[in-house]
Amino acid sequence: MWKGPWYVPELRVLDLTNNSLTGIIPPCVGNATKIMNFSLTGNRINGNIPTEIGNLSQLAFLFLTDNQLTGFIPTSLFNISSLLSVSLAFNSLSGPLLLDEGNIVSNLKFLSLSMNQIFGCVPSNICQLTELKVLSISYNKITGDIPRNIGCLSKLERFYIGYNRIKGTIPASLGNISTLHNLYCGNNRIVGQIPPELGKLSNLRQLSFGQNYNLIGQIPEAIFNISSLEMIYFNLNNLSGRIPATTGLHLPNLKELDLGVNQLEGEIPLFITNASKLELLSLAQNFLTGTIPTNLGNLRELQELLLHTNQLTNEPRENELRFFNSLADCRML
Repeated sequence: MWKGPWYVPELRVLDLTNNSLTGIIPPCVGNATKIMNFSLTGNRINGNIPTEIGNLSQLAFLFLTDNQLTGFIPTSLFNISSLLSVSLAFNSLSGPLLLDEGNIVSNLKFLSLSMNQIFGCVPSNICQLTELKVLSISYNKITGDIPRNIGCLSKLERFYIGYNRIKGTIPASLGNISTLHNLYCGNNRIVGQIPPELGKLSNLRQLSFGQNYNLIGQIPEAIFNISSLEMIYFNLNNLSGRIPATTGLHLPNLKELDLGVNQLEGEIPLFITNASKLELLSLAQNFLTGTIPTNLGNLRELQELLLHTNQLTNEPRENELRFFNSLADCRML
């Protein structure tokens, strides 16, 4: 069993990443008050995270990813003002995300708790983590709504909350986080319409609300004008109306577009054939009509094309499927 070098008073860095250490983190961890970087990632450490870890007043980086830790996340952790980065992903931690609704004293920039057993709601006081750039809490048992005031995390760049049990609607305040690059909220139980405010996220690269099953209404046109977007996932919902087809839609960086298994109707918009970096196009299981564009060959990077289970037809008075001639240029298909 690993006992740890907590008797070294001037210890600043302890990095034991990727070994075969077993045992628990002992409460005497709190004696190493000068430690700034503490990593046990990739071991077999079990037991709880001791509350005494809150005594590490100079701690900046805590990495305990990929172990066998259980129990609650200590409240004291979020009151270490020097703490910048915490990763506790790939464990079996349980309990709520934050233990109470009190004040948080933290300059935390990176928080990863994905792949645990964390339950309860996302508390509104998470917005006190005003320096947060990455919030990753996917693959847990989190319930309730995304807080209406989530937009107060004005520096957030990556927000991963997929594979939980989140209900409620998409907060319009997400559109205020102009720094957002990745917004992943797939595989939840979110309902209602997609707020048009998401179209203000001019730096967005990944937008995923797939497999929520109960999103309704139309996809806001403004989303298809976010030129930085690389991935759009709204598959497996109950969206209706037409795919926006306004001229001027420009998606030069789009690689993956999945709108499959919805109630979308109308024709396949021609702007899609201008997204020259597209690798995945799925519009399957909708109510699309009209013909398949004959210039799909513009999509030279295309690897997957899924148009099945729609109401698409041949070109009028044409005996052959002309779009196949164009697909011959899609060498990656």
